[in-house]
Amino acid sequence: MKPTFPLFRLPENVVVHVLESMDIGELFIISLVSSKTKNLVSSLGLEANYVNISISRSIRSSVRLGRNYLMLDFYKDSNDQNELLPTDITLPVAAYVGYKIPTIQSSTPFNFSNWLNHIKTVFCCNQPPKFHFAPGWETFGIESLKEAIGSVKKLVLETSLTNDSSRKLLKHFNSPSELFLERNPFEDACQTQQILIQNFEFIGFNDPFSLDDMLLINSKMVESYHKISQTQFNRFVKHWIRGSNPRLQYMSLLIDMGDFVNGEVYLKGIRCMEMSEDAKTEIREKYDLTTYVDMIQIRRKDGTTAAIGSLEDDVLYVHFIVLH
Repeated sequence: MKPTFPLFRLPENVVVHVLESMDIGELFIISLVSSKTKNLVSSLGLEANYVNISISRSIRSSVRLGRNYLMLDFYKDSNDQNELLPTDITLPVAAYVGYKIPTIQSSTPFNFSNWLNHIKTVFCCNQPPKFHFAPGWETFGIESLKEAIGSVKKLVLETSLTNDSSRKLLKHFNSPSELFLERNPFEDACQTQQILIQNFEFIGFNDPFSLDDMLLINSKMVESYHKISQTQFNRFVKHWIRGSNPRLQYMSLLIDMGDFVNGEVYLKGIRCMEMSEDAKTEIREKYDLTTYVDMIQIRRKDGTTAAIGSLEDDVLYVHFIVLH
């Protein structure tokens, strides 16, 4: 007869009190012991801030709970012999937990999909995981990955991926609500624009894009880390005032400081209004902006207002924020 873990001889309310003092790794391991322990940990109502899944030649799951992190690695040894061999993601797999324990397994053998579902359940993941794809993901097979993880709502394609690899992922995981393209995989401008016109909640785009590209963007939140000119931004704002980009709520851009040699023109010809310090503070707090970001306000023809925040460094950081 196997010995009983002494903790579970205590009254349930005492057990819950003890569990509340444990860190995220200890709670996760205990949740794997049995259905009862899984339900006990789940009953704590701990809600993960986020879950990131990084898929390359192995798979890493990172879970943040407040200030605590849990990192689980899967398939670390799968391709030691030959990295070109495919890995069957449907088979049971052990998990490496940080540096504390070599591997763990649940009382019932889990494959990766089971592990993912367990994480979501135990840590009340109300927000969908963010999936990062990097070179090597092909070892798991696109169809097997799609079956294992279902639809992907937050998709990050890293810059080191080949164009073919990125296009394949965009084709199979074609309905994210958030998309971050670290590099544009399309040579055809029309294909790029087909991505930009989709109604994402968020799109991050790091490669050069034209004014026409900017005007086609149909996302609520936009981030770009490729420098544009003052003139391009100026023309974009004037188009917005006339009615372009109706879904846009927030856009973060960089303007090339070398473009300021002949003076400041990015707000030229645009009617700007001063803002109160209280209004500026409220916007900074909402969008997690530094206090050094200064702001002015503009108005659209339909009466909608927007704030343009700027911070000068090696580049001019610009935040275009639609107000309600």
